[in-house]
Amino acid sequence: MKIHLIQPMVLFLLLTHAAVGQNSPQLEAYLKEGLTNNLALKQQDLNVQRSIEAVKQARSLFYPTLQFDANYTRAVGGRSIDFPIGDLLNPVYQTLNELTQSSQFPQVQNETIQFLPDNFQETKVKFSYPLYNSDLRYNRNIQQNLYDSQVATRAAYENELIYQITDAYLQYLKALEAEKIWANTKEVYTELRRFNESLVKNNVATRDIIATADYELARTDYQIFQLQADQNTARAYFNFLLNRDQQAPIEPDTTLLRPVLPVYDKQQLVTTGLNNRQELEALRSGLEAAETNIKRNEAQMRIPDFYIGGEFGFQGFGYNFGDDQAFALAQVGLTYDLFDAGLRKSRIQEAKIESEQMRTRYNETQQKIALQITRAWNDFDAARKSYLASRNATAAAEESYRIINNKYRANQALLIELLDAENRVTSARLQSLLEYAEVLRKEAALKQAAALNQ
Repeated sequence: MKIHLIQPMVLFLLLTHAAVGQNSPQLEAYLKEGLTNNLALKQQDLNVQRSIEAVKQARSLFYPTLQFDANYTRAVGGRSIDFPIGDLLNPVYQTLNELTQSSQFPQVQNETIQFLPDNFQETKVKFSYPLYNSDLRYNRNIQQNLYDSQVATRAAYENELIYQITDAYLQYLKALEAEKIWANTKEVYTELRRFNESLVKNNVATRDIIATADYELARTDYQIFQLQADQNTARAYFNFLLNRDQQAPIEPDTTLLRPVLPVYDKQQLVTTGLNNRQELEALRSGLEAAETNIKRNEAQMRIPDFYIGGEFGFQGFGYNFGDDQAFALAQVGLTYDLFDAGLRKSRIQEAKIESEQMRTRYNETQQKIALQITRAWNDFDAARKSYLASRNATAAAEESYRIINNKYRANQALLIELLDAENRVTSARLQSLLEYAEVLRKEAALKQAAALNQ
């Protein structure tokens, strides 16, 4: 009977006296893999890259632009106007010819002028440069704020992903180790059934004790099957987070469960979380963008926009790049809306409302984070106390087993009593394992809430 006690005891010692702690090399490798391959995090990276391009575009608007433009037009039909140039000039030309007794002034035909230009080309290079434009200036600042917000959002998701991977890994380990304990319990009940069969064969007991053992074996099988299903679910979700095949094996690291229970100061965690949570940084950047938008709309009310520009090229009928078609022009411009029916004032008011919404959201998020950290600390503290209680229960069950084992050796207790005591030890150790796994899961949630992973 000693072998059934030694196996769970060795397992329990491995689980509760490991020195590696939660910074498991295996888990760290999985976290690195997840932060590299997770599809949702890659989407966040793409959002950051898109924000970078938006900043580049906003900056490029401050530089001069040089544009080549060429077009050629053929036209048929459309509106036209009759110009009686012949009717107007021919009598005059005839009189002049008579006076000069020559034909120096030929007769001309009436003309029909088409409004659409036919066989017309324009080939030019255009230059423009904004000397001052309030929209461009503030738009650049807004895009930079939005970029900072997107970077912070990405960091916040990374913090959440670290927690999700850690929690999924712990869920898998918990189901894996619980199955081992139940498998050992099954061996105990199998031994109990064999013992009961011997009692029945020797007419010491009736067959109901065999049925009782069969019931316990069936209940144990159910627990094992349930834990195997939990393992498959945890494995699939864990591999999903790492962007791997859902059936890919997971390397368990049971040294992740450590004996030393950490102690955290709740108020210090709240302070740390409010300083480190990237969600707040994202909202701060969004608030700055909203306030900059107010300044942009106010500047449009006060300051006109200035620009310079110019064109050089060729224009005329038929493709001919001679001097007769060459042209050049330069421009200096100023634009200012004298009347817009209150549009700019409305935009300013709208921007102020948006800024106030962002500020309210920021304050609300601060309170939510503080509440989240407080709840996470309370859950961790409760799990920690539950584990300590389960550890005391395990010690009591082991002491009970020791006493009954000594009585059994002195022929003062039945074997069934010994088996029952051993079953209590196994159950207590299983409960202690589950409680400690919960401690680690609640600690991971606490670290996520306080942004201790960043």
